[in-house]
Amino acid sequence: MAFSEIVKKIKPAVVGLGMLADERDPLSVVIMGTGFVVHRDGWIMTNRHVAELFMAKRGDVVGIRNARARAVLFVDSTGRNIAKTGSVAKAGVGVVPFPIIEIAMAPEPQDDDLHYETVPDLAVCRISIEKLDTLGLKELPVLPLGDSSKVREGDEVGICGFPLGLTITSDGRLRQMTAIVQRGIVAAVLPWTGIPNPHAFQLDISVNPGSSGSPMFTADTGELVGIVFAAPMNTGHVALPVGGGQENIATIALPTGFGYAIPSNRYQNKPKPVTKLPDVYHSK
Repeated sequence: MAFSEIVKKIKPAVVGLGMLADERDPLSVVIMGTGFVVHRDGWIMTNRHVAELFMAKRGDVVGIRNARARAVLFVDSTGRNIAKTGSVAKAGVGVVPFPIIEIAMAPEPQDDDLHYETVPDLAVCRISIEKLDTLGLKELPVLPLGDSSKVREGDEVGICGFPLGLTITSDGRLRQMTAIVQRGIVAAVLPWTGIPNPHAFQLDISVNPGSSGSPMFTADTGELVGIVFAAPMNTGHVALPVGGGQENIATIALPTGFGYAIPSNRYQNKPKPVTKLPDVYHSK
């Protein structure tokens, strides 16, 4: 299958994850990470460090910042009826932010052959899907997790997400109303090739902070085999003369051109059942 056709299958299930800048404005979402739908009941896979942005503690209770936490779906509006007009859209994108109402973190690894030092940087969030009809959808598009044990060094893969984040509303700058697709190869299987349960895949793809939670898929079949979670950053130092000596000042950390993805097999449990966290409401 052509890569462009695979992208058409992947993109509808990719969502932006972020927070409302203004609780009174449902389109004031500032997207800070990426996720993708893994279950039609509204479950979205992402990174643990992204999901933690939507959690807070009030007293001894930890819960979801559900007054602000949102998952944004982007839907092709071509051919859809425009509400209250009687006309049909010739082109465009439908955008609807959905409240995040549940979060669950990845379970402890159960592998007996090679013990991981930490739990995978994975989590699932559930959204309320009561507004699906506003997008003209009967059900959510889904990307089921594939088998990452077949991934090898040199395999061509793609990722899809929001590498630089996204603000839906525009102030005159170039508007971005879509997830971004990137393509590259698996540069390394970590910690070494040939093991059935690797810690991570190193990708020859530039990854930025908003890419966290992006699906990684094979370029020839579109099978979802990983979840982007990190990028190595290089920080240089500049020595400035100060008095009789010098002071080392760190420069801005720059992406290295690589990224890392968690193998899909590191999350074996289905995204339910989970325990609903108590709600936490915030005025700020």
